[in-house]
Amino acid sequence: MGQVIQEEEEEDRISRLPDELLSHILSYLDSDAAVQTSVLSKRWVNLWTTLPSLLFKTNTQYFNSDNYDLGCKFITNFLNSRNQDTVLSTIKVHCIKSNDECISALCLDYALANNVENLRLCGGKFRDAICLESDSLKTLHLTWCGKFQPIDDWVLPSLNSLYLRHVWFGDHVSGFENLKELTLSGCSECWWNFEGDFTINCVNLERLALGPDISHCDMAVFAPKLSYFEFRSGHVPQFSAGDGFPCIKEVDIDIELRNDDFGGLSEDDEYRMASAMPNFISMLDAVRETPVLKLSSETIQASFFLFQSVH
Repeated sequence: MGQVIQEEEEEDRISRLPDELLSHILSYLDSDAAVQTSVLSKRWVNLWTTLPSLLFKTNTQYFNSDNYDLGCKFITNFLNSRNQDTVLSTIKVHCIKSNDECISALCLDYALANNVENLRLCGGKFRDAICLESDSLKTLHLTWCGKFQPIDDWVLPSLNSLYLRHVWFGDHVSGFENLKELTLSGCSECWWNFEGDFTINCVNLERLALGPDISHCDMAVFAPKLSYFEFRSGHVPQFSAGDGFPCIKEVDIDIELRNDDFGGLSEDDEYRMASAMPNFISMLDAVRETPVLKLSSETIQASFFLFQSVH
């Protein structure tokens, strides 16, 4: 008898947790899985409507059907059923198909209208250029989302972290007074079709990471408070730093190379690195005040080739 009581207590231990903690735990599940917990007991019926963070993935059951509208209908009903008295801080959307624009658009509109602070959209390219406006948004991650209005048109006064990957957004990043972290990667569509510098002008920026396909134009960075700089690409752009980086503390550079069958540089890399010598030197000069400089093995190999080619 005592063993039965003990087993019942152990099985019901999770029910002793407060609703706020249960909602937090459920927020780590896909949203459709969170809804399914409503069948566990009366107490769980409406818990999914109070989640502080939402996660939508289009590889779950509502999106595997040939009826594409089913997924959009699920998200619409989910968002409309939320308890509006609870705070929603984060929305994450991961679209598997490139044509999942409906899903991304629904979540984007809801986030901007409901004071969401953190928004991550992956996939679901927008057909029309989108303009972003939110007083509450602090963290924004956009990956494979297509075209947006130039950043000049964005109104995001609270934004402090911006991550853009394979997104079209214009020829500069500026105007974000509170931006502390910026990551740009694979945004070559922005930089193929204009002349002049790609400019980053953020007076309070502290961390800057530049990934592949960022080097099809010259780059000018104005960030007097920059303390960390990361560069990872197979090409080295012409790089200028305005008044320099007086607050720089750490620099991490990785020049990606393609070795030939004998472990040396490919012919394409040899030509590319030889022509990039002035650009590489200008980048090193821009970060010369850093106490910590990290160079990948490929970067060291490229550096050796560059300096050897000069003499």
